[in-house]
Amino acid sequence: MSEPAASTSEASEPEVKEEEEPKKKMPTIDDFKPPHVPRHILLREDAKARLAQCIRPSSGRMTPQLVAQMNELFPTEQSLNQLDTVISAVDRQIVDIENELADMVEKQAEVEQESQQALQQVVAAMGRLQTKIELIREKSRSSDQVVREMTRDIHQLDVVKRNLTSSITTLHHLHILLNGVDSLSNWIAKKDYASIARDLPAVLNVLQLFDNYKDNEQIRSISEQLDKLKHTLTLQLAGDMKAAFQAGILNEEVTNMCRVAAALEGNVKENFCRWFIDRQLSEYGVLYAENEEAAWLDKIEDRYKWYVHKLLDFERTGLAAIFPADWEMGRLMTQQFCAMTREIFGKMLTRRRRDLDWKLLGNAIQHTKMFESLLVKRFPSKGDHNFDKAIWQVFDPFLDVFVAAQEKTLKEFVHGCAGKIRSGTEGPTRETCVHAVPLPSSADLFLLLKKVITESSKLSSQQDALLKDIVGVIRGCLRNFAHNCLTAFLPQQPVSQSTIATAANLFNLIREEAAPVRLTPDQLFMTCCILATADWCAETTIQLQEKLVQRLPTCDLSQETETFYCIANSAIAALVGDSESACDAAIQAMIKTNWLGIDNVGDESPFVGSIRNHLRQTVPNIRDLLSDRRKYFAHFCLKLATQLSQKFVASIFRCKPLSVHGAEQLLLDTHALKTFLLTLPSVESQVQTKPPGAYTNAVNTAFTKAEMVLKIVMHDTSATEQFVLTYCSLLPQSDVLEMKGVRRSDQTPIVTAFRAHLGIEEPPAPTQARTATEMLSSVVSGAAQLTAESSLLDKIVRKY
Repeated sequence: MSEPAASTSEASEPEVKEEEEPKKKMPTIDDFKPPHVPRHILLREDAKARLAQCIRPSSGRMTPQLVAQMNELFPTEQSLNQLDTVISAVDRQIVDIENELADMVEKQAEVEQESQQALQQVVAAMGRLQTKIELIREKSRSSDQVVREMTRDIHQLDVVKRNLTSSITTLHHLHILLNGVDSLSNWIAKKDYASIARDLPAVLNVLQLFDNYKDNEQIRSISEQLDKLKHTLTLQLAGDMKAAFQAGILNEEVTNMCRVAAALEGNVKENFCRWFIDRQLSEYGVLYAENEEAAWLDKIEDRYKWYVHKLLDFERTGLAAIFPADWEMGRLMTQQFCAMTREIFGKMLTRRRRDLDWKLLGNAIQHTKMFESLLVKRFPSKGDHNFDKAIWQVFDPFLDVFVAAQEKTLKEFVHGCAGKIRSGTEGPTRETCVHAVPLPSSADLFLLLKKVITESSKLSSQQDALLKDIVGVIRGCLRNFAHNCLTAFLPQQPVSQSTIATAANLFNLIREEAAPVRLTPDQLFMTCCILATADWCAETTIQLQEKLVQRLPTCDLSQETETFYCIANSAIAALVGDSESACDAAIQAMIKTNWLGIDNVGDESPFVGSIRNHLRQTVPNIRDLLSDRRKYFAHFCLKLATQLSQKFVASIFRCKPLSVHGAEQLLLDTHALKTFLLTLPSVESQVQTKPPGAYTNAVNTAFTKAEMVLKIVMHDTSATEQFVLTYCSLLPQSDVLEMKGVRRSDQTPIVTAFRAHLGIEEPPAPTQARTATEMLSSVVSGAAQLTAESSLLDKIVRKY
């Protein structure tokens, strides 16, 4: 500690030199002990050993930590003046620590001594406990031995008791068996059936207890003797019972006989029941045999009445009370009657199938169902004995007679409806109806179909087994009604949806033939009524299919529904054709006009007013007739506007040559006609409604093409390139050179420029001019394209 302090002093004052003091020895901890503390403390050997463990060997050496602490206490030489005070304080602390450590060592030694004593006490207590446990174990072994000896004696007593009881019981049973065999011998000889019925079941039950003792000679002898008695009793009992029933002696003795028959093993009871039932139903088998006249279906009620009376006599005369209640003789007899009846009906109906009539069959099934309902009430279902559909099921293989009869009836009905419509007595008249209504025969048809379905469900014993065949009949009837009562009475128009009719109309325009014959008001009204009928039949067919699918998942009437919708579209096409054909005269007037000679543009041309006036007279009338079929009126307007606009556009190409003023006049007429057609659904109506978007798009598309054609015709051809560009941008698929009246010699540079613009090579020169057939084929192809577009519009309208 002094060395660092000296070095620090020298470092702080290097110029001051002091006299060198003699070198002192390094102090130890013993040097700091106060003089009043003894140098040696008397301790026990164990305390000294513990202190030796706690004190490290290096505790008297100077460590860096101790040097640092000394420097902290004495940073300068002046601070050494307090050395005595610090040493005194440290000595006191050391004394306190040593005293405290001595006390702790003493206490620890005492605790270890006490622990050793306690451990010795615990070991002694465990030894005493072990001794007691061994003593208890010895006592329990002796107790188990005593209990085992006691239970062995008790078990022996139980075995003896059980053997004794079994022996007594066996002897008692043997006694009963021996006495029973002797008694049965005497009772059989005396025909004492009351005693036999009382004891025979007990004897037979006791004999079963000796099945394991059949090897014993005495038991085997008794069993053989009892078998002989049962055989003798069986023969005697059968004869006595038959004799008693044949003589009509019905008393308690007969009841005892039945009880004996029930107790006997084998088929004694079954044989007698079969004999008795055959005896009771022998008269029925003779009266209603399959070859008897009374057995035919027209007298089926008498057959059931006979058995009802027989069953009532069986119960009222007390005959049923003779038999034990568990025999249920009435149920067995009824079951045999049903089996006989099924067999007779099956053979008879197969042999006389040609004489079978569905009304007779239905009457027989109705009486059979009533009879079975009585049997079900009298004999409720019990096990296998169930009289529900016991006889009814025999008629199922012969129900094809009903299907054929209903098919014939429906054909006759449709034929009669067609005759009424043809004679004019069926359909409604314009004077009695404000708008078109379905034909009354359509409602009668579906009522008849409902009746057929209802009757079919009542005839078959299996639920909906006949429905599949009936659905086939219904489909044929609906198709027959659609073709013979609806399609057959639609007016035949020269203009229709077919390609041939459209081409024929164009040919008529080319040949400038007279306009076709218009529909009369009655024909127009009848066509609307057929449309309403077809629509109503289609909706009703859908509802009918929904009902039938619940009972027959495979039922499908979609083809018949589609047929009715097609008829409705055909009616629409007839109305459109009639309205469109009246515009042919105006179209012809437009074609015959000399458009090249027109030198100024005025008001709309007369043919536009003619078309407008005609449609103002026709459309409102049809709108009134279809007032409750608004979707079909919208379909009518769409088809009429589409076909009329397409015919107008096709006729524009025939108005050649055209001057610029003529093209301007046609453009004005085109706009006027388009404006009118856009308001066609609401023409002459107090309520103005906006037409559907599909209708507006169809009219705009058709007339836009006409407007483009006319605009190209109005363009000057002197500037060839400009004309070609305008043609390609406005209408790249139309030939307007002939419409414009350009000479063939002047067409060459324009066509060449057009091909150069599109990059098309020059075609080879034609070897010959187009024939008339080729021209007509081109016209037919155009008509087919128009028809395809019209069919697409029909689908769109039907969808909405």
